[in-house]
Amino acid sequence: MFDAIAPRYDLLNHVLSAGIDRRWRARAIRSLGLTGRETLLDVCTGTADVALEARHGRSQASHAARVVGVDFAAAMLAFGRRKVRDADEQGRITLVRGDAANLPVRDGSVDAVTVAFGIRNVERPERACVEMARALRRGGRLAILEFGVPRLPGISTLYLWYFKYLLPRVGRMVSGHTAAYSYLPASVGTFPTPAAFMAILEQAGFTNVRADSLTLGIVYLYMAEKA
Repeated sequence: MFDAIAPRYDLLNHVLSAGIDRRWRARAIRSLGLTGRETLLDVCTGTADVALEARHGRSQASHAARVVGVDFAAAMLAFGRRKVRDADEQGRITLVRGDAANLPVRDGSVDAVTVAFGIRNVERPERACVEMARALRRGGRLAILEFGVPRLPGISTLYLWYFKYLLPRVGRMVSGHTAAYSYLPASVGTFPTPAAFMAILEQAGFTNVRADSLTLGIVYLYMAEKA
């Protein structure tokens, strides 16, 4: 499914979020407090938007020395590699095909880990969280962006209508894929609540876990440290 929508994936991310997705990614990178010396692991990297943000995005004061992006979808990675090449970042961003539940990195080998709108697509998110904790050095930091559901009554009703009815139609029209943008609201609906996901992170070995609500609760930024 993700291979099929890869050609229009970036466009739809920007259109369906009215461009706010760029700000969400920049906020996630800033939360890591990077100094320019770190190795960052971007899980479910897709077309490498977060990897590129971590290297030369909006927050120049907070960037990584090197980024390794891992994703299961080969077509997504192909588009990502093209973007990395266009940005002249081949020597600092490496994209690898791999499984979030079995990350191809050594124990304690990275300083920071990010996931942007991908953890809900992992069959066993709790296993992926354990793997991310394994990959991080002690004191390393985690930032995960994932969709939520706004709690304000009026906003919640409007958002759910957009998310369940308008978004899938626009997604199908632009991507040409019937199921992908119906899958999106369905997957968000079955993902654990913020409190439940924070508990999963704690059980995986993270400490100082917190969740910040972004854009009225449309998105949550989960932050944590390796215990």
